[in-house]
Amino acid sequence: MSSVSSVRIAHFSDLHLPFSQFPRLREIRFKRVLSLLSWKLNRRYIYQWEPLAAIIQDIHQARPDFTAITGDMINFGLFSEFFQARHWLQQQHLPPTLLVLGNHETLIHENHHAKKALLNPWLREDLENTRLPTLIDKGIALIGINTAVPSLPFLAIGRIEKKQLALLETCLQETRSAGLCRIVILHHPPVRHLVRHRKALIDLEALQEIFYKNGTELILHGHSHRATITTIPRTEIPVIGTTSASHIPSSPQKAAGWNCIDIQSFPDSWHITVQRRALTTPHNLQNDAQPHTFIRPRPSIQTSFSVNTHHV
Repeated sequence: MSSVSSVRIAHFSDLHLPFSQFPRLREIRFKRVLSLLSWKLNRRYIYQWEPLAAIIQDIHQARPDFTAITGDMINFGLFSEFFQARHWLQQQHLPPTLLVLGNHETLIHENHHAKKALLNPWLREDLENTRLPTLIDKGIALIGINTAVPSLPFLAIGRIEKKQLALLETCLQETRSAGLCRIVILHHPPVRHLVRHRKALIDLEALQEIFYKNGTELILHGHSHRATITTIPRTEIPVIGTTSASHIPSSPQKAAGWNCIDIQSFPDSWHITVQRRALTTPHNLQNDAQPHTFIRPRPSIQTSFSVNTHHV
């Protein structure tokens, strides 16, 4: 598959869409009660529609080719919230999008498959579970990893099934052989110390080993609610985080924002430039510091691309 000279990706995360319908009696669970208390006491003043609307408007003005959303669109894992998230996505008219779930979508182990089905046009999951969610076009392969699992109260850990790790390794090898620029997206950070231990990814070492052996050009995540840039240990693979897309501009460290990612294709490399866009007032965004450019080596095409994927 041939690549083009330039591709733009919009990355945002942790929308925590403000909700209007409380859980019904049969939906009450201890962990939901804790989350509701947190929402009533604090989070409802932080995650609001106005900052999110400003983020989406800014993204549309940037005219990205693709969108990557790294989880936590909702708050309590309610069916009504999944319907709300689907309606919201339908109304945004985003470019081709790949979504991965976050821990708030899986807050409770409850009708999980039926809920995911509501978002499958954006999740792009394979119902037979024989491949990872992918979005492939213009020389780019967006690859989704699901780290969202139900956890005990006071925990928000992530976990990756062994089968999913094996599928990731195969997908990275096949997309590398096809000469594609591979961008992996997941909710939980794939490196240490960006979130507390109770929110961390359990399978961290196994995932890092796959990246070390097979490489990837870029990794995008959410969950930390911070704009960060780091790397996978023993590699130069950039790992990019972002703040919540609906957070009020109360502080520069947490204000709503998104990552504008431009990928330029050269014969022997990709030049990947990440520009953070951050909310400065309820309505205005601006570039946050200087853009970061990563030069990633480009392998020669070895085989034709045959993996079963979602193409645009």
